[in-house]
Amino acid sequence: MARILQVALDLAELTKSVDIATKIASHVQCKNIWLEVGTPLLKAWGKIAVKALKNLTNCFILVDTKTIDVPSIEGGIVLDAGGDAFTVLGVADDEVVKEAVEAARSRGKLVVADLISHPSPVNRAIELDRLGVDVVLYHVGISVQKARGITATHMLKEIENLRRSISAKIAVAGGIKPGDVRELVSRGVDIIVVGGAITKASNPLEVVDEILGKLS
Repeated sequence: MARILQVALDLAELTKSVDIATKIASHVQCKNIWLEVGTPLLKAWGKIAVKALKNLTNCFILVDTKTIDVPSIEGGIVLDAGGDAFTVLGVADDEVVKEAVEAARSRGKLVVADLISHPSPVNRAIELDRLGVDVVLYHVGISVQKARGITATHMLKEIENLRRSISAKIAVAGGIKPGDVRELVSRGVDIIVVGGAITKASNPLEVVDEILGKLS
């Protein structure tokens, strides 16, 4: 799999999210792009947002459900609505992760395990890899970024340890800017998740082009 730019649409406004997504899809024909239905967008609009983004862009759609229980239901809802992948929290029980994997596999789709707030992310990533998740996401959440002044780029050592420890694809999220991309790629990251640096930009397409140019 080529390296991927995942555009996190962490907005509550459906119209703005669709506007950004359709412009990106038209500009790059979805090549090396995943569009993320962010958790705020999902909570505000539910599967309407999933259907809209899939139908209007035909890109790969990741739905950030942050599932911690009943993934067969939560995952089923968003995957059947047009999502291509959904997220399960790494802090969830192993039984939940196994159920999430089965929910995705039975539909020919993917599951991403999000390590946000896990106290031992590398050790848990090894377990998640064995449980069969497709992608492990190393994630510094927005609230932590604001409170502690850190981003994913402050965790390069942990990301390197992650790459050495698992065979699953690695995604990284948390305050990433275009200038951070080459460093993350050099540490073995497969999927770069970028939200505000794109969605808040005066010209989101320029930022997308800049990031895509640094992925190879």
